[in-house]
Amino acid sequence: MKAKDLIKKNPVYIATLEQMIAYQYAYLGGYVFKSYVRKKRPSEDSNLYLDLIQNTVAQPICRYIVDTINDVLFEPGIKREMNFATPTGTYIDPKNCEWAQLMLLDADLQNRSMDGFMEQVGQLTSIYGHCWVFVDMPPVEEGNLGRPYVVAVNPITVWDWEFEFFGGKPLLKYVKILESETETDYYIKCYHLGTETEPSTWVNYRCGKNLEKDDIEVLGSGTYPLGMAIPGFIAFGRRDPRRYDIGISDIDSASDAMREYYKLEGEAYTAIQFAHTIIRAEKGISIPVHAGSIVRATQGQVESISVDTGDVDKIIAKQQDVLQSLEGLTGLGGLRNTKNQIASGVAIIEERKQLHRLAKTKARLMEVTEEMIFTFAARFMNMRWAGEVHYNTDYEAHDTNYRLALIEKAKSLVPENPIIDSLITKEIITMLAPAERIPEYEQAYIDTITEPDVKTLMTDTNLEVLTRDLVPQTPPPGEVDVVPEGTLPGYQEDGENVGVGTPITPTGASYYTNQAIAVQLTGMNTGR
Repeated sequence: MKAKDLIKKNPVYIATLEQMIAYQYAYLGGYVFKSYVRKKRPSEDSNLYLDLIQNTVAQPICRYIVDTINDVLFEPGIKREMNFATPTGTYIDPKNCEWAQLMLLDADLQNRSMDGFMEQVGQLTSIYGHCWVFVDMPPVEEGNLGRPYVVAVNPITVWDWEFEFFGGKPLLKYVKILESETETDYYIKCYHLGTETEPSTWVNYRCGKNLEKDDIEVLGSGTYPLGMAIPGFIAFGRRDPRRYDIGISDIDSASDAMREYYKLEGEAYTAIQFAHTIIRAEKGISIPVHAGSIVRATQGQVESISVDTGDVDKIIAKQQDVLQSLEGLTGLGGLRNTKNQIASGVAIIEERKQLHRLAKTKARLMEVTEEMIFTFAARFMNMRWAGEVHYNTDYEAHDTNYRLALIEKAKSLVPENPIIDSLITKEIITMLAPAERIPEYEQAYIDTITEPDVKTLMTDTNLEVLTRDLVPQTPPPGEVDVVPEGTLPGYQEDGENVGVGTPITPTGASYYTNQAIAVQLTGMNTGR
C-alpha cells in the first residue's frame, strides 16, 4: 500500500469536514472560536486585533444548548435488563455474567461508568450529529482484563469508511481511523470485514507525512472471533434523511447564531473603543489628559467633538433578537429568565415541549447505541445479547420549569377549586420531598384535607399507585395453550381459529397507486 492510498479520505468526509470543525469550535468557544470567526483584516493593526480577540466575550450558546439537551435526556434515568444467552439461545444466569456488571461500572477502562460514557456519546452526537463507537477486548499480551471495553471516536478522526448491504442491512466493510499525529507521522488504524471462513481484521500503521518517501510501517495487526463483524458502528443524535452514514447536529443553526452574535460583539467593542470625545485645539494650547484639569484658552481655541455611539444600541438590540429567536426554536427560553424577558405559562410549556420532543427522539437512538455496544461485547465473551435498554422519557415529571408553568396556568384557569388545589399541592410535594419518602409526605397531606370527597378520591388514588403491580406478569405452569402438531397458529381451518395467534381476516386493498394523490388532497382513504 502506498502512502497516498493510506491517507486517502472519504468524499463525504471531505465535504463535511469544514462544517464539523465549525461545530467543534462553536462548542469549545473561547480564543479558538473567536480567532476562527473574527479574522484579521489586511489593513488592521495587529495590536488592536489582539486586543479585540482577548477582551471580548464569546457567549457559550452552543455549549449551553448541548449541555441542556443532554441534561434533559439523561435526567429521568436508564433501565437496563442485562440478559445474555449462549450462541444456541440458552439463557445464562446473571451470576455468570460478572463481566457485564464490571463494564457498567467502568465502560472505557478510564473509570467512567456506562452512564458517563453514554453522556459523552450524547455530547458528541449533539455537536456533530453522529460519532463512531468501537468495542474491543484487550489482548493477552497487554494484560487481558477478561472483559470488553468501549470507546467513542470523534468523527473528525474517521477518515474513510465503506458499507455494503447484506439482506438490505448496511454492514460496515472497511473503516480507517487517525489514532494520533506527530509533526512527521500519522498513526492510522484500519478495520476490514471478514467472511464466513476468514475473520475480521485490524492493522495499525505509521505513515510519514512526506508522501514522496512512501514511509509506511506496520505496527501491529490482529483478528476478531470468527463470524464477528467489525465491532464498530455509527451512533446518531439525529439522522440525516439524505444519507445513512451521517447525522444532523443539534447546533447547526445555533453555531451560525453564535458566529453572528460574536461578530456583533466585536463591532460593538470597536465602536465603544473609538467613541472617545475628540478635542481640536489651536497650536500652542496645552490640553491635560486627566479629568477635571483646567485648560487656559480663549473662546474658539478649543473645540470638543462627540462621537456618535448610537450604533452600539442597535447592535445590542440585534444581539437580543438573535438570542430570543434561538431560544424559542430550541425550547430553552424557559431556562434563561432575565429582567427583560416576560413569558406566559403557555409559552414556556410549548417551548419545553419542543425540547422534550428532541430529547425523546435522541433517547430512542441512544437505546440503539447501547444495545449495539452490548451486542458486540457479548460476542467477545462468546455470548449473545438478549436484554433490553430503556431510556425513561417522562421528561415532564423531571422538568421543574415545565411543571411550575403548568401549575401556574392551571391555577389561573381554575382559581377556586379544592380538587385543583389538592392536585397542585400534591405535585409540589413530589417536587420538594425526598424521593424515597414522597408517599409518606403525600399521605400526611391527604390526612389534613377537610373536604371528604376530595380526601377519599386522593386516598384511593394514592393506594392505586402503591399497589398497581401485585399481579404476576407470566401465566402459571399448565395454563399455556398448546398448539396441536401439524397446524399453524393464527390461521383458520374450516372456519375455526387454531392456535394462539391472531387470525387473518381479508379486508381488501387500502387504495391503489393512482388514488394516492386523491388521498393526500382530501385526507380521506378511498379504499376500505
